[in-house]
Amino acid sequence: MTGAAGPIPSERRVAWVEDAFLDVLATFEPSSRELLSARALQQRVDRKFVLPVWAAGPLLARLHAGYRVVHTGDKRLARYEDLYFDTPGRDMYHDHHRGRRPRFKVRIRHHLDRERTFLEVKRKGANDRTTKWRLELPFHETTLEDDRRRFIEAHAPLDVARLTPCLAVAFVRSTLVGVSADERLTFDWHVEFSQGVRLVALAGVVIAEVKQARYRSATSAVDVFRAIHLREQGVSKYCLATSRLAAVRTNRFRPALRTVERLATCENS
Repeated sequence: MTGAAGPIPSERRVAWVEDAFLDVLATFEPSSRELLSARALQQRVDRKFVLPVWAAGPLLARLHAGYRVVHTGDKRLARYEDLYFDTPGRDMYHDHHRGRRPRFKVRIRHHLDRERTFLEVKRKGANDRTTKWRLELPFHETTLEDDRRRFIEAHAPLDVARLTPCLAVAFVRSTLVGVSADERLTFDWHVEFSQGVRLVALAGVVIAEVKQARYRSATSAVDVFRAIHLREQGVSKYCLATSRLAAVRTNRFRPALRTVERLATCENS
């Protein structure tokens, strides 16, 4: 006879609650292409939340009636890899840290399951509205050729010659779209930040966003987040990654960083 079982390893606990999350996701009806197109929201307001993965399943269950799940092929999940660009001095990060408006982000996003790649420029204006422009590139392309630099210059007042790849973010995403609510919800997990040989993997953490056509303080999604005592965290994955991987000031983002540290089983290398 063996002795009493010890504590369940954290990686197994995470796997179990992720399975529960996927079980709930499987009960959602799939979004139609028409509904997904109607909720593209290239101009929007983004509201971010950080939650433990064990809370994601119960949260999803409370959203079942009003949302549809986006499929990638026959899957309810999609894998992404983002390559972010900034200046050697991290000017765009520091604009975010200072709360400057307008401010910009530049990245190349790989949709791994769809085998598509886009160069994306994001602008956040004085009214907190986010506008995104994108240019399709050959799959898995990562360089800024002249036409791509002109695309960036057309949408952002940046010194494009100074932009260099600075870090990468990989994650798995589940997406819901509102049936009547003009909003889209994303849940990002298995989030990994990397810079050169350095890697930070956040196990047990979900980074969620409510993307709205216009700011609405109370919707069914926002109400559910508040009901489980989640506060908005005004920090992006890019800023979280930079805060963890680079020698930069982080004062503005410390509440979000503390939340991530508290929730995460961090695996650093």
